[in-house]
Amino acid sequence: MERDKLALAVAVAALIPSIYGAALPPLSTVTADPSAPHVESSERAAGFTAAAVVVGIAVTAGSGEVLVIGGAMTAAYALLYRSARRR
Repeated sequence: MERDKLALAVAVAALIPSIYGAALPPLSTVTADPSAPHVESSERAAGFTAAAVVVGIAVTAGSGEVLVIGGAMTAAYALLYRSARRR
């Protein structure tokens, strides 16, 4: 893997927590009140936004590494918030 593509993949992966943080309340709040009506729709919107950002940057850069690393980070955050809601 080239250094510039690795740096881009790490930068894209670092965007994912920011997208989820802007769209959703903190994870502790989601765990404390999982039945809040806005959490499910906000989680879905954050997931779509993060996926769109990852795919857009990966296609623009022509880098599969960005897609794999950014996609893994998006999936991890989606799973983290979804499991917090189901506790």
